[in-house]
Amino acid sequence: MRTGMSAAVLALALATSLPVALAAAGTDTSSPIHGHIEFLWEAPVPGSGARPVALGLLTRPEAPHHACWKSARFPQRAVEVRLEIDDAHGRHPLWVGTETHAPSHVIRCRAIDLAALGVTPGMRRVVLRFDGQVAALETIEIADSLAAAGFHRSDRTFVNGRTPYLSDIAPADYVGRFVWVLTFGPDGRVIGVETEVAEGLAATRLQAAGQAAAWLYRIGADPEKPARRLRQPYELSPGR
Repeated sequence: MRTGMSAAVLALALATSLPVALAAAGTDTSSPIHGHIEFLWEAPVPGSGARPVALGLLTRPEAPHHACWKSARFPQRAVEVRLEIDDAHGRHPLWVGTETHAPSHVIRCRAIDLAALGVTPGMRRVVLRFDGQVAALETIEIADSLAAAGFHRSDRTFVNGRTPYLSDIAPADYVGRFVWVLTFGPDGRVIGVETEVAEGLAATRLQAAGQAAAWLYRIGADPEKPARRLRQPYELSPGR
């Protein structure tokens, strides 16, 4: 999963997003603990260092989607964690539990079954709460199938490959960039990767993970086009 976000980056993101979150969440109050939400199209390949970040979800995917929550500077005490997705029928739990003595930089993921939870298709709000207070808020499209999904388009990615977060590097030094030319087959999966640019961390510690990430991108299927090429930049940062 984007495997982490620095405290500074998280603070900036939440400072701008939480007023919106609170307005949407009614009487909920803002959590002093930084939080972040991410979804994976499927489980990452063990040892690859890359993860497939989903921009939309299916109720019945070929492989289970994963829901993730993260935090920087997580407190060294018991914290109640609730990650929930809302629809017209109410809140559906994706993760409910208590974290005790978790590391300062914490990442938790688990497989989810939206159909079993009864989540209905549409644009759905996802809320992460720590001790009952809103730490992060996202909106994501849920669809019954790729054919019915608004995020499934031939000119747009709906799965993005991402590299892990290296927690031993200071945010100021977390600099790097990939530029790939990706070739997609008729089913929207990558069939070829050309690296145009690999700078900074992309040329050193994250080079292998970046190459693995490039193969994870997906765009909408188009049986009429045997090969489509897309120039895909990826700026490395503590939060991506």
